[in-house]
This record gives sequence, structure tokens and C-alpha cells, in this order.
Amino acid sequence: MRVARLIPILLVAALLIVASVGAQDPIQVLNVDTYDRTTAPGETVTFNWTVRNVDPISYDIEVSATETTGWTVDIDPTRIDGLSQNRAAAVRVSVTPPPTVEAETTMALRVFFTVFQGGAVVFIAPRDATVTIPSIFAEKKVLGIFANPLPPPLDNEWGVFLLDVVLWGVLAAVALFVVIPLTRRAAARTKTQIDDIIIRIVRTPFIILLFLYGTIQSLGALDRHIDSWIRETLLSIYQAALAIIIVYLAYRLFKDVLIYLGRSIAKRTSSHIDDVIIPLAEKIGLVIVGLAGLGLLLGYLNVDLTLFVAGGVVISMVLAFAAQDTISNFFSGLFLLADRPFREGDIIILGDGDWVEVRRIGLRTTRLFRFSDATLVTVPNNKLVNEKIANFSNPKDKGRFMSTIGVAYGSDPALVKRVLRESIDATPHIIRDDPALAPIVRFDAMADSSLNFFILVWIDDRANRFTVTDVLNTEIYTRLTKAGIEIPFPQRTVHLRLEGVEGPKIPLDIERIVKGMEDEAENPSKRDGRGGG
Repeated sequence: MRVARLIPILLVAALLIVASVGAQDPIQVLNVDTYDRTTAPGETVTFNWTVRNVDPISYDIEVSATETTGWTVDIDPTRIDGLSQNRAAAVRVSVTPPPTVEAETTMALRVFFTVFQGGAVVFIAPRDATVTIPSIFAEKKVLGIFANPLPPPLDNEWGVFLLDVVLWGVLAAVALFVVIPLTRRAAARTKTQIDDIIIRIVRTPFIILLFLYGTIQSLGALDRHIDSWIRETLLSIYQAALAIIIVYLAYRLFKDVLIYLGRSIAKRTSSHIDDVIIPLAEKIGLVIVGLAGLGLLLGYLNVDLTLFVAGGVVISMVLAFAAQDTISNFFSGLFLLADRPFREGDIIILGDGDWVEVRRIGLRTTRLFRFSDATLVTVPNNKLVNEKIANFSNPKDKGRFMSTIGVAYGSDPALVKRVLRESIDATPHIIRDDPALAPIVRFDAMADSSLNFFILVWIDDRANRFTVTDVLNTEIYTRLTKAGIEIPFPQRTVHLRLEGVEGPKIPLDIERIVKGMEDEAENPSKRDGRGGG
């Protein structure tokens, strides 16, 4: 019974073994060489493979390869006949590049091992190889464009180097003494100053960049004779200088051209927002240009920026938590500059009643001159943003003076009005010729102790408000006094009642009581009962 059960399992295992043997390649192409080579023009490179038959049947094998224009491929042998089981044969493929190349060139070689049985193809095994000619072996051209026209012995890279040096020197001289002067003369005839600024900024960096590029390009003709580390060092210096020049140009063009244009446009507009945005954009833009330039320089120097980016994120998070007040003040400063509740030079009244003059609005703090003690104080911007502030220097609004004048009952209202108007007419800086801003005098109320008259006048300049207040109050008081009009003080009538005694039945001698109080005040001992007998 056990044997009968094992028979199906053995049959399945046998079928799997036969299937695996049938799936194996009948011919093995073994890699026995290096298949990525670098060579010079015209120098032959050889690749080797070993072909082995692992099948009981003998096969014929044909070897072929792809062809590339200008390249020569030789195969030895091209055909292997009757390769029997466990027998192997060596195949050699030789590749010869063209004698000259114009730049770095790479040939991708593919070799096909085609297996035949009885004239029929049963299997194809492709293999790949690469041949590269570096740029140092490329044909050297004058300025990288023209072929070398010099006769021997300068019909080589030395002649190209000599011509490059001469031609780059000529180009630099033409740019310095011809192109730049002509450009400056053309810019001088235009009305705008932008072209003059651009020429002044670009002139020196352009000459330096032309010299550096000409030097690197000329030395490129001699790269076969210069060690690789020297070439890499010179290239790194050139790239670093290029990064510095680019950052310098970006900085100067941004600051001297873009910011100049922005300020010119801001002067012609009535809005004050652009006057705020331009200085803010200047500060932020300079930071961005600096960071971009640093990243560009580090990139040219092959410095991995991943660590800097990750570190910058962590540092930013730490600073955000550690400097919350500073960040709050910074954004509050932006809000002050954008909303413009007050400007530098304005006189404002703070929430605590202090009168101050705004001296400087910064991105973190604002400096104020306090009139009460003639001191310069610095206030964080977030406090000013969240505080109620009265702006006393808004040039769009006129200054005004309001007051309520009380006179005694029995006064003639018409006479009081006439005196008040005469006082207004005698006070300077009050607007009288504008009907919309004419002085107002009216009988306002009959109060408890006085007849109240309200006056309202507009002042030609807000700065004259204190002068008008002083002069007008003086005139009103003087003229009311001369007119015999009394200005009363608040009065109250007080009634005294003795406890337990009805008031009307016992007359109250006020004079005697007051006299007794005065005597006690002059002689305290009598009040305390310790006076002498």
C-alpha cells in the first residue's frame, strides 16, 4: 500500500525534472571578460566569450554583431559547426573605432549567438558590450567650431590652443573697447536710466566671465596633456567664480533695477501700499538671492544639500518655538507697514493716554518720542497692533475745537451768543470763510446751575489746535467778565435736621452753631473737655 501511494509522487517529480531539463538553454554563453571599455580613436578593443554545449545534441552556432557607421567589428570565429555535448569554444569580437571623433562617443555593441539544428534556428543568445571614446580624444577645433587651419607642426591640439588664446584675447578687446562704449553711447541717448544702470552693472562681470570662459575653453584643447585632477580643479574654480558672478548680477539687478523701477512707480501712484511693499520686497528679495546663491555655489562644488535642507527645517522649527514673540513682532510690523494706521512723523495718542510722535517703524519694534517726559521709547509692534490708537496727524482731517460754556441764570442769551462770537472772531487760525466749516454757537441746555452754550470751531491746521484752545478760552473768559456775565460754579442747598426733634418747632441758630465749630477748631482742648478753669 505504501509503494502504491509513492508511485504518483515519483511520477510528478520525474515530470518536474524533465520539464526543468527541457527549459534549460541548450547553449551557454559565458562572460569571461570586461564588457565596458574606454579607448582612443583608431585603437582596437577586444571582447571574449566562451560558448558551451550542455545538451546531448550537437549544434551549429553562428556569431554576428550590430554594425555602427564608422566603426569596424571583426568576429573570430563567425561560425562553430557541430559543437557536441560538454564541448566549449572561444569567440573573440574586436571593435575598432574611427580615427577621429568630434566629441565624446559611445558605441553600444550587441553580439548574437544563433544556435541551429538541422538548419533550423532553435535558440538565440544576445550579449552586450560598450565602447566609449572620452572627450579628451575628440578632435580639437578652434573656439570649438572651426577646424585647425595651421600647417605642421601646429596642425594639432597645440595649434588649436594657440589660436584659441589669440581669438579670445581679440574678442575681449573688441568687447571692452568697441561694444561696451558703443552700447553706453546708445544708452545715453535714451530718456530712461535703466539701460545705463544695466550696462554699468554688467560691464565688469561680463569681461571677467569672458576671460574665465576663454581660459577654460583654450585649456580644453590640451586636456590630453593635463592631469585629470588639474582639469577638475580648474573646472571647480570656474564654476565657483561663475556662481559668484551670477549671484552678484542677480543682487545688483534686483536692487538697482527692479527696486529702482518699483520706487519710481510708487512715487507716481496715490496708494501708500506700494510704498510699503517695495522696502519689504527689497529686504526679503535680498535674503532669497543670498540663499539661492549659496545653494548654487554649493551645488557647483558638489556639496550634498540634503543635510542643509533637513537641518534648516529643524532649525526653523526650533526658532519658531523659541522666538514666538520676535516672529509676532515681525508680522505685526508687516501689518503696520501695510495697513498704515500711522506714519513716521505722526502724532498719536496711545491707549494709556500718552501723546507720542512716531520716529521710526521697524519690522520688530517702533520708536516713539514721548512728549510728557521728552524721552525716546521703543514699543513692540504686536502691542501697537492690538492697542487702540488715536492718530492726531491725519492730514485729510481738519482740526476742531469743541467746548460747553456755562453762565449764570438771569444772563441774556443773545448777549452771551454775541460775546462768544466776538471771542471766536478774535481768535486766529479758525476757519470762517467755508460755509461747511463755519463756527457754531448755540444755546444748548438749561442745566442745574447754569445756562449751557455749545461752541464748535474748525482749525486751519491740526498743529494749531493747542494755540486755538488757549487763545479762545482766554478771549471767552475775558469778554464774559467785561460784559458782567457770571460764570457760576456748581451749587447745592443743604438742610439740617436734629434727630428726635421736629424742625419747625425748634429754630436752628445756624450762626451760633458755626461760631461754636470755629471756636472748637481754634481751641481743641475745649472740645476735648480738658480746658483750664
